[in-house]
Amino acid sequence: MDLNDLFGFESGIYSNASRHGRDWERPCSLELIHPSGKTGFQVNCGVRLRGGFSRSSSNPKHALRFLFRKTYGAGKLQYPLFGDSGAKEFDNVDLRTSQNYSWSFGGDPRAVFLRDQFSRDTQIEMKHPGVRGDFYHLYINGLYWGLYNSCERPEASYAASYFGGKKRQYDVIKRQGSDLNAGFFRTRDERDFRWRIEATDGNMDAWKRLWESSRSGLVGRTVYQSLLGRNPDGTSAGLETLLDPVSLIDYMLVIFYGGNLDSPVLRDGRGPNNWYGIRNREGGDGFRYVIWDAEHTLLDPDTDRTGPFTAGMLNFPTSNPQYIWQQCLDNEEFRLLIADRVHLHFFNEGALTASASRQRFARRVHEIESAVIAESARWGDRRQYSFYDGRQSGSGPLNRDDHWRPEVDRILNEYLPVRGDIVLEQLWAHGLIPDLFPPVFHRHGGTLAPSSRLKVTEADPGIRARS
Repeated sequence: MDLNDLFGFESGIYSNASRHGRDWERPCSLELIHPSGKTGFQVNCGVRLRGGFSRSSSNPKHALRFLFRKTYGAGKLQYPLFGDSGAKEFDNVDLRTSQNYSWSFGGDPRAVFLRDQFSRDTQIEMKHPGVRGDFYHLYINGLYWGLYNSCERPEASYAASYFGGKKRQYDVIKRQGSDLNAGFFRTRDERDFRWRIEATDGNMDAWKRLWESSRSGLVGRTVYQSLLGRNPDGTSAGLETLLDPVSLIDYMLVIFYGGNLDSPVLRDGRGPNNWYGIRNREGGDGFRYVIWDAEHTLLDPDTDRTGPFTAGMLNFPTSNPQYIWQQCLDNEEFRLLIADRVHLHFFNEGALTASASRQRFARRVHEIESAVIAESARWGDRRQYSFYDGRQSGSGPLNRDDHWRPEVDRILNEYLPVRGDIVLEQLWAHGLIPDLFPPVFHRHGGTLAPSSRLKVTEADPGIRARS
């Protein structure tokens, strides 16, 4: 791209990193080159910076968003960027890079570059669309810029690709972006809400109806079933569907498992952050949720994010999925569904068992372990002290063998082996793990000889003994 468009004092997007919107989009040529010789692509498109806090002028390595418009050439990127199971055409794609716990911005020896992608991979392994991503080396005008992570953007075009329908049919709700120059507030009435939500597509009318219905209480069957589009007895009523309880539960289980300090509420629990809710206004489904920006994860295995938190309790602008979860906990049917989903994911090689989680994390470790050397050469000497806690990184640049590998080993051997049991204990403390677990069948169906012996046992995880 034109370097003045990137670094120009008045008009460069890097030089004015806090600026948002179409006015701060510049033309570029984007090319993907596979080292294996597999066919990539070249496309003319627009580029902006991506992110919130990472737009700080002290950050030398920004994330990017590429937008495919007819203004530049092709109206879409038509390429299977995320493999056979992903979408085949895109209106936009993000190229993110670690900011928290990074070497380039955070100067943090805990950098593994995998925290966000691990949570997104986990949601996909739980049989939800999730946000796909892979890892790449980025060069800008031939200069090596470091290790980056591709990322689908879960807005209307994403929803149409995975859920069907047209982009115009979708409401997409998220935490509102912030302009670091303009401040977080637009009017005096908003000054009490530093963190608030917005609709990037459609509107917030249906989300507000879900929030208001949840506030009224969901103890009985009537309101809860109405959110599912049903009569109080559970039969179909053809009503508007606002709640997808399976999506909400599985989304929150990923949040809890990662110990996410930054989503869907901030670590102090007073405001929303880093969440997306998606719903087709003309379809029969409730809001679905996707993991987004999960960098503050895989830290202390004893972290408890089960709440309750106050965000969304009094003010609609601070509403979020965890508030809806908290309100639904009053409902017996919802609690039983939690128990079912916990049994599915935390036992019998489910996505949140220690073995499955370690395998999922190790696959990504193997994918980038050589690339981390190049990241160290480019950014390892950017800071000698952590941006967050002043921790000294040691003599010489942050690097793979002395810093990355010890943190990877800690996650693999100290966090993931115990985290599932700890989350189960946290859910047990909320009364969400029933005394009687589902039965385990020795054999599931099929033709049996008359002399066959069948066995049914209780799948007791032993939580009661530890608690």
